[in-house]
Amino acid sequence: GSGLECDGKVNICCKKQFFVSFKDIGWNDWIIAPSGYHANYCEGECPSHIAGTSGSSLSFHSTVINHYRMRGHSPFANLKSCCVPTKLRPMSMLYYDDGQNIIKKDIQNMIVEECGCEF
Repeated sequence: GSGLECDGKVNICCKKQFFVSFKDIGWNDWIIAPSGYHANYCEGECPSHIAGTSGSSLSFHSTVINHYRMRGHSPFANLKSCCVPTKLRPMSMLYYDDGQNIIKKDIQNMIVEECGCEF
């Protein structure tokens, strides 16, 4: 799946570009590099018929819950799916740890790659 990029025309679940500056949030005193990055975020509607269609398929958990929802089982009958990150990417960072050692590490789940509707 590729997921939708928000373009201002759609209000369906999509990925919005968002740049985080470490200076803005006061983290530039311990993060050496990069100075910022595109974290991105998810926004938009999840009409019931598009659950799992924008981008990647539903997670196993969402698929199971959706089976009950489709059959009208309470408490799931009125459950709305939410626009959430369905694919995240790591990012390499250079920073000082508590002992003032310089650490280079790939930090998991830093960048939102794709968004989708999940239960």
